[in-house]
Amino acid sequence: MAKTIVRAPMPPSRRAKQFVPFDALKGLKEAIAQKEHTPAPRRELSEDAIVEINRCLSNLRLGQLVTVVYYCDYTQEVHQLTGQVSKVDPYWKTLEIGNVSIDFDELYGIEKIVKNDSH
Repeated sequence: MAKTIVRAPMPPSRRAKQFVPFDALKGLKEAIAQKEHTPAPRRELSEDAIVEINRCLSNLRLGQLVTVVYYCDYTQEVHQLTGQVSKVDPYWKTLEIGNVSIDFDELYGIEKIVKNDSH
């Protein structure tokens, strides 16, 4: 027959330690907080700004180096992108820079980059 071991009751001060919260994934809360952001609202452009963007779009050429500022629906943030124009599609109203396609309605500004070659 097996003997039963009788143990002394655990003191209340030690018993409370059993229920202290445990952070199994250290740093998870901080990482989540860092990823959270307040989405930027889409701003409405003035008529003058729209005219200027349309003028720039009509003068763009393939391979031209530009910097564009645009609103991204997916991230709900304003982004700036510099690269070569790979496509301007007036039918679908999209501008492609590299492999990024941007709707004309999402554009906030276009700046052509002119290289100064001084020899």
